[in-house]
Amino acid sequence: MKKIFLLLFILVFQNIAFSQINVIEQVHIELKARKEAKILIPKSEIKDINLLGQTISLDYPEGDFWLGYVNEKQYNNFLKLNLKHSIYRESSPKIIRMATNLSQMNSWDRYPTYMVYDSLMRRMATSYPNICKLDTIGFSVNNKLILALKISSNPNSDIDKPKFFYSSTMHGDETAGYVLLLRLADWLLSNYGLDQRATDIINSTQIYINPLANPDGTYAYSNNSVLGATRYNANAVDLNRNFPSIPNGLHSDGEQWQRETLAFMTYADSNEFSVAANLHGGAEVLNFPFDSYTSTSLSHADENWFIDVCQQFVNSIPSSAPLTFFRDVTHSGYTNGGDWYVITGSRQDYHTFFKHVREITFEVSKDKSLSTNELNNYWSYLKEGLLLYIETCQKGLQGYVRDSITNQPLKSKIWINNHDNFNSEVYSKSSTGYYYRPIQYGNYSITYSADGYYSKTINNVNISSGIMNNQDVLLVKKQDNLNDIKSDESLISVYPNPAKDVLKVNLPNNSIINSYSIYNIFGIEVMKGMISNEDISIKHLNKGIYFIQLGNNTIKFIKD
Repeated sequence: MKKIFLLLFILVFQNIAFSQINVIEQVHIELKARKEAKILIPKSEIKDINLLGQTISLDYPEGDFWLGYVNEKQYNNFLKLNLKHSIYRESSPKIIRMATNLSQMNSWDRYPTYMVYDSLMRRMATSYPNICKLDTIGFSVNNKLILALKISSNPNSDIDKPKFFYSSTMHGDETAGYVLLLRLADWLLSNYGLDQRATDIINSTQIYINPLANPDGTYAYSNNSVLGATRYNANAVDLNRNFPSIPNGLHSDGEQWQRETLAFMTYADSNEFSVAANLHGGAEVLNFPFDSYTSTSLSHADENWFIDVCQQFVNSIPSSAPLTFFRDVTHSGYTNGGDWYVITGSRQDYHTFFKHVREITFEVSKDKSLSTNELNNYWSYLKEGLLLYIETCQKGLQGYVRDSITNQPLKSKIWINNHDNFNSEVYSKSSTGYYYRPIQYGNYSITYSADGYYSKTINNVNISSGIMNNQDVLLVKKQDNLNDIKSDESLISVYPNPAKDVLKVNLPNNSIINSYSIYNIFGIEVMKGMISNEDISIKHLNKGIYFIQLGNNTIKFIKD
């Protein structure tokens, strides 16, 4: 009897092993044909979801499985985890109709071919030249244009109004947001001067809309169809893991920055956005910063603001939407990114941390590529929320920072005391001194500081709800004192070194230094802030070597 059981066990084991080998062969065939493959991993197999998320690109699970995307390098690393898996293929065909000319886009129930998309973007810009300009963000690996529409009361100038950025389909097979943003741009433009809401939005905000961030992925099979779209770009790289990472440096995905990534980084440098969203698919949830950390390890200073705008979005979904709409991930319809699962190198974290933007990831449809007969329904479900999020730029705090004598504009740091941390502050424009700070209503103490000027703290600044609050500031220029500078250079030190949670800064009594910046070994600024009681909390930094800049002094220290 024991021999029979042993034989049965061996046969079952061999069958499982053969089945897994067959799966691996299928995945490799898929990788050879498309450069990427989809796999299903049973939840029961996964012991560390964050490790898995750092190894491959994950999508939200279907039932008892997580859906993963792999390129060849990712798959080879995944196999080292020894997790059972199967290849994923679409089980039910979608209804995908393509618009082959502009008139077929009038009913918004088709996806455009690449040429129709290009023509549609150009037509919107030329049809409304007084409020719209076509921008080229850059080019894809295969030299497709990455386009954006700038919609503003003065689109050819950088005016002193908040800057808002919508972008979609960074993952090329997540196409619902692609058509949503095209339609949103069309609605704003065609209703300006006719609809008060559209008019107010355009008059109060500089809006940038990039419907298609990864054209090579969306049109991987053909410029004439979105069928066969891939998540990755033409180099089989996940663009939403390819940005500089807060904890892991410049290239946390092990890839060089892609042409598309560099284009978006340059665009962010040029425009200094205040609020943004990146539209994705595969789930229905709003995902706010940070992706790289769970909320228990690190929360954004403006977490309450993020939650408030997410609640407004979810509450705006009409009763005509399915009862389960925006309920497949959390009951609330929103989540902290890292609480969902931790990833590094996302554009959301790059914009939020490195560029001081408030960016949210909108997962707008559980079905990554909607059937075209669903596109109008999703517009009716999400139009209000998309507009509400732009309208956050009509609330918060704005003003000008200038020299008290010359009235010249100043580039100034605007720091909310006992609130801001981890790069959550904002800066005024050097050209005009204008600043805008999205923030939850309440009473705040705010410090304005600029190089060569005495800092100014204004207490009891009341930010009222639902309106734009104004606060202009004049800063007094410091008188140069060479003795003070010399004294600073000789007496500044930091301790303990190595430090664990708190780095103490020793400054001379006559020091005029009141702020600091911390850089990692790659030269990336990972922290900045005001010096409070000469103590700086570094508990959120990973272990390693860092450099702290204090005035003109740079000191190396070790985080233990």
